[in-house]
Amino acid sequence: MSHPVTYGQLNKKFVIKGINGNDKTKARLIERGFCIGENLCILKDTDENLIIEVNKSRYVVNFGLANKIIVDEA
Repeated sequence: MSHPVTYGQLNKKFVIKGINGNDKTKARLIERGFCIGENLCILKDTDENLIIEVNKSRYVVNFGLANKIIVDEA
């Protein structure tokens, strides 16, 4: 079942199923490798940010932006 990445468990692999938001938000995420079908892993969850690994790169993503990334278990 698909859900925002903010509901995912740490150190578990997910597949990106969709990106919600306006065109600017989608473009910003796609430029960084958050494309539909890509695998990601949540490395750390703080109160305001997630550290996410995509394509062997790590990104700090704030909670609001992370809620727009829809994933499913890999």
